[in-house]
Amino acid sequence: MNMRGTSLPELVVVLAILGLVFSLSLPPLAEILAEEGLQAAAREVSAILTAARGRAVFQCVDVGVKWTSSGGDLVLSVYQDGNGDGVTTADIKKGIDRLVAGPYWMRGKYPGITFSFVPGFNGFDPGGAPIGNLTDPLRFGKSDICTFSPLGKASPGSVYLSNEKHRQAAVRVTPENAKIQIFTWHGKSLKWIKRW
Repeated sequence: MNMRGTSLPELVVVLAILGLVFSLSLPPLAEILAEEGLQAAAREVSAILTAARGRAVFQCVDVGVKWTSSGGDLVLSVYQDGNGDGVTTADIKKGIDRLVAGPYWMRGKYPGITFSFVPGFNGFDPGGAPIGNLTDPLRFGKSDICTFSPLGKASPGSVYLSNEKHRQAAVRVTPENAKIQIFTWHGKSLKWIKRW
């Protein structure tokens, strides 16, 4: 019976090859994880907006998603109009427009993902308009509230998320039908790609 074991030099060679293969796979794996984290965060923002839109229609009242800054993070909260004049910051402070969902913190759930633009971003928004000030990742007019009406309309705007390196996404709300779409920016082709 011929029994042959593995010699130490053979084992070292196999381990070296496995180490090389593993080290070569790390950059693509990191890219995949960065993309998935950004997509998951964008999907959650979209889901919060979609739930607010549904609540507005089924409750027959304006519902707004408001962003506030807290502890270096932007926090999402959902409010329902209490006096028929829409969801406003003043009515929220007075307790007239009541909190119905949230608050939702994003940074703890998605490490490395923030409401921001990647450094040096120079593209247009998904609708083709210039972006302008890159320090403001929330674009709902002068307010940081996206309001949905019972008639299926919404305040138009976009929310921008990034990994603050080279991955960029946008969650966009159209006014006419309150459609919510997710886009990702592909810098090589210099265009937004609609995800859904």
